[in-house]
Amino acid sequence: MAPILLSNAEIIRFVIVLTRISGVLFFAPFFNIRSFPIQVRIAFTLAAAFILAPSLPLNNLPAELNLGNVALILINEIMFGLVIGFAATLVFAGLQFAGQIMSFQMGFSLINVIDPQTEVQSSVFSFLNNYIGLLFFLLINGHHWFLLAINESFSVLPVGGIQVQAPLVEYIVNLSAQMLVIAIRIAGPIIIVTIITDVLIGVIGRTAHYVNILIVGLPLKVMVGFACMSFTFYFLPSYLEHIYSDLYETMFSLIHAMT
Repeated sequence: MAPILLSNAEIIRFVIVLTRISGVLFFAPFFNIRSFPIQVRIAFTLAAAFILAPSLPLNNLPAELNLGNVALILINEIMFGLVIGFAATLVFAGLQFAGQIMSFQMGFSLINVIDPQTEVQSSVFSFLNNYIGLLFFLLINGHHWFLLAINESFSVLPVGGIQVQAPLVEYIVNLSAQMLVIAIRIAGPIIIVTIITDVLIGVIGRTAHYVNILIVGLPLKVMVGFACMSFTFYFLPSYLEHIYSDLYETMFSLIHAMT
């Protein structure tokens, strides 16, 4: 049986592709869940790199490669994964921020649970919104978009040629602002309803002194908040589809902005 011989250029190509994929898969939502066994994540990353390595032509590699050049290229490729993963993480951060607002308005801000995805404490509604958003993201095969973005990047971005320019910074700033917009749009109805409920409770407390506001007010806010949340969840899938379609376009726009 003849041995399989690989040239140095093919090995370097595989390492570069592996580094670019690792940066995305270790920072992107769903792939960065800490409850995943590290062996599974490594095996998936190696398999994806093996499949996508031929997408990077050998003639796209730099002519002169030494230890210093390879180290700079690998750092550059990891930065690509950081940018793509950070862009997607901001969307889910908006969902978590909406849950924080909802918990505060409904009086559940002191009730925290351990999120197995990040292994940190978060409010119950942040946990709920995050996993509803993640489930819908998987249902529309959003996790495939990262692999498509990596494959697209091989034909757009030169090896080690990722640059931080004004368009890239502008996209990141807009995505950061969009996180607040997502949170306010999701939690907005509950904010309005709970504020109106607080005003009505205050009016009742001033006009009917025999009513114990502390006993009546909190259960009433919780009941009204849950009723409003049930109503908003009916429209949540259509809104998530909208923000995920924007995320899809943004990911590929970021690739072109890094050239």
